[in-house]
Amino acid sequence: MKTKLIYLSLGILAFTACKGPNDLQSFIPGTYVNHAKGEYSEAFDTLTVGELNPVKSSYPVVRKTGFRRIENGKLGKQEYASEKWLGIWDEESESIQVAKNSKIIRFYPDSNVLLLGTREYRKIGGG
Repeated sequence: MKTKLIYLSLGILAFTACKGPNDLQSFIPGTYVNHAKGEYSEAFDTLTVGELNPVKSSYPVVRKTGFRRIENGKLGKQEYASEKWLGIWDEESESIQVAKNSKIIRFYPDSNVLLLGTREYRKIGGG
């Protein structure tokens, strides 16, 4: 009985030791979406975060946006924009810093969410 208890304790200890930053970093790669609508436009954003480059401690990020302007209460034609960013992993804050536009990307695996500034994106797919 004591032996089983020891093995059980060691198993639990090993399992909890595996949790932490690596869990967050394994969550990060994937596709995230956001929809926003205002008085003057409607936009659909997609962020695709690639795999960590361990040498540069960076993530490739692609932002694709489809949007429609609203003029006189009517939706205009669909327009598209795309940007490629290089995000540097900040170990201390556990976030990605995008120097090109001074954006900070934070991740919340428990709620399947990425925050880009104050804008919330939902994860829809893995890396």
